[in-house]
Amino acid sequence: MVPADAAMRNIEDIPQIPDQATRLAEITVDCYGQDEELAGFDVYFTDALHPPFEAVWRDPDEPGHAERVTVLGLGDVDQRRGILLAVRRPSGKERRILAEQLWAEEAGSVNAIILDDYRAWGGLVPG
Repeated sequence: MVPADAAMRNIEDIPQIPDQATRLAEITVDCYGQDEELAGFDVYFTDALHPPFEAVWRDPDEPGHAERVTVLGLGDVDQRRGILLAVRRPSGKERRILAEQLWAEEAGSVNAIILDDYRAWGGLVPG
């Protein structure tokens, strides 16, 4: 039996849940294994993210790298690499960047929460 407070939520409402563990449980409900959980995050990004938005790209392969970019939306979901977001760099060039390397400029926004949830799910340290 499902508790009344755990009733099905619309995916776009999940970022409004104050507790991250509860949000992660909602995203991955009925998922069996990492591939299905990644698919749950695909839906979360597709339905709840509010692009375009400004973000900072921090490339772990280049210490000290912090570049402002505009996130345009979901770029791709790769079973090995995870979620990639389409971004536009200041030069105007567009590319796909791993979602865990992006931090929304507006802390506490829906977009920031979604990116933080993805990093938490992946076991990545927030930056």
